[in-house]
Amino acid sequence: MLFPRTVSLGESQVKIAWSDGHSSVFSNKNLREACPCAMCAGEPAAIGVSRMIPLIPAAPEGVAATKYRMIGRYAISFSWSDGHETGIYPYDYLRQMCECDECASKGSERKQGGLIPTG
Repeated sequence: MLFPRTVSLGESQVKIAWSDGHSSVFSNKNLREACPCAMCAGEPAAIGVSRMIPLIPAAPEGVAATKYRMIGRYAISFSWSDGHETGIYPYDYLRQMCECDECASKGSERKQGGLIPTG
């Protein structure tokens, strides 16, 4: 089972060292804007197939994670300098978002190989 060994909050980024030896890096702004909570990502409408529009605008410049807490054995919740703190980031979601050089190059290779739609 994959889990974070350490989580480090910095002025401009969050770093997570994983149990499999990988080290993920996330810019604070990108991580905050990827918040999966219903207010940020929207949520399914009560009736129909459309989604309700997110209520939170883009993260402000200089936003930073101020603290975190582990949610069971599957996710991390961050508190942000803009006051937001309702998002729960599952471990697999965080790994998919990793911005380290290794993951960024893999993402670039997948796009070039036609496996990921580019627009």
